[in-house]
Amino acid sequence: MTTYDEVLYPSHSFAQAHPDRLVTQALIFGMRPAPLQRCRVLELGCGDGGHIIPVAYNFPGSHFVGVDLAARPVERGRRIIADMGLENIRLHHMSIADFPRDAGVFDYIIAHGVYSWVPPEVRDRVLSICGEHLAPDGVAYVSYNVLPGGHLRRMTREMMLWHAGDAADPAERIARAQGLLETLAGTVDGSDPFAALLKDEVERVRRFLPAHLFHDDLAEINSPVYFHEFVEHAARHGLQYLAEADYSDMATHSLSGQAVEALRRLAGDDPLRLEQYADFIKCRRFRQTLLCRRGAERASGRRPEAVCGLYVSSPLSPKSAEPDVRSKAVEEFWGVGAGALSTDSPLVKAAALILGETWPQAVGFAELLAAARARAGTDGDESTLEEDAQRLSVILLDACEAGVVKLHTHRPNFVTRVSERPRASGLARAQLRHGTLVTAQSHANVDIKDALGRGLLLLLDGTRDRAALLAELSARIRSGEISVGDGAAGAPTSEQLLEALPAGLERSLEGLANSTLLVA
Repeated sequence: MTTYDEVLYPSHSFAQAHPDRLVTQALIFGMRPAPLQRCRVLELGCGDGGHIIPVAYNFPGSHFVGVDLAARPVERGRRIIADMGLENIRLHHMSIADFPRDAGVFDYIIAHGVYSWVPPEVRDRVLSICGEHLAPDGVAYVSYNVLPGGHLRRMTREMMLWHAGDAADPAERIARAQGLLETLAGTVDGSDPFAALLKDEVERVRRFLPAHLFHDDLAEINSPVYFHEFVEHAARHGLQYLAEADYSDMATHSLSGQAVEALRRLAGDDPLRLEQYADFIKCRRFRQTLLCRRGAERASGRRPEAVCGLYVSSPLSPKSAEPDVRSKAVEEFWGVGAGALSTDSPLVKAAALILGETWPQAVGFAELLAAARARAGTDGDESTLEEDAQRLSVILLDACEAGVVKLHTHRPNFVTRVSERPRASGLARAQLRHGTLVTAQSHANVDIKDALGRGLLLLLDGTRDRAALLAELSARIRSGEISVGDGAAGAPTSEQLLEALPAGLERSLEGLANSTLLVA
């Protein structure tokens, strides 16, 4: 029995650890990774398979293996796999320390949320498995807590551990820690530098789910390391640094030009030293690092030309109401969060508009280039085609580094328009039989909390039109099979829900489409 058997860790997908992200980064840095459609994937610390089961479902030609020490999550994952009828994935209940040396070669190895939370000998085994079992052009993903930001995290962790005292019951330990956080949040005023740091850290930890708090900050082991220490540890197992899983997490992102130049003077020509110096300035807490074999064929830097074979996605939207695409006027486009793209290039402006209109679907580079040239009015000049392709690939890679666009090696299978007989992904419908959290086709997590939403999604097998869906939902509401909380404060009655059902159905279907849960 492990603590993960006592308190189940919320298991879900991680877009940054998806093999697609690993393939994309490897291509950008000059490697020749195995294609998603034909590869072998190993996940260490897989839990109930919440991350790799969706990938296995969408790539039936590849093979997946998961390993975890906790028996309950593994058994749950096996039930989900059996329910889905998947033949290309196996979950094993075993310690990472006991992983067999004859397990074969894997193109991608994933260890999310493991390295910093296990004893030193298991931490070493994580990297030795990568060194022994990674394919020549394979990529390993390892996430871990880093210093100096880890000192701040350790500060609140030690406060919570002291306050939890000798409480043995997990629920009691969580309650005590949450109580301390609430007290600190209400009393720390942020009037001096220490108080400001403490307040920010407390607010960050307060957003954790109880199980996250218990397994992350209240865990018996939580050992952050400096980036250079991790790289040195990896090197002892024949591995070298490739990149970060999220391109926008690389060293120079979010730093001013003056800061970047200063750090480069300190680092010289050593990109690893540059990453470490950047961690100092950013007070970085967490990394999601990609490793490859020492000696693997790779470029010394990024390769913009690799973008020409990829897909691009972004919710870019123009700041102005009527952007002037064909002139040299500067236009600004908003992306995710605070990210923005500013350009005077007609080609780039046109591409940004097309990406925003196509979102959340990804667009192939060749398709995007042709459409952007047409909208910019330059498609008639074949002499500029190669130059335009080069310009657009560089801009898109810069935008990816800035976190404004995402690059992919495949176009996920989903539709954004609701058909006459809508169909939800078989993956999501199978997951709903085991809980409320489902994985969208974009590998995002969607929590279907309300009973009506779950009932609707389960009905979307592609055989029912709107009339049939309304009739089925109405019958289930009247029979009580779908309960909407009659009698609860603020909850609608069954009669009110039935009255609003026709209009609400269309809104719900559009919401599912926007969440990339519907397929053709």
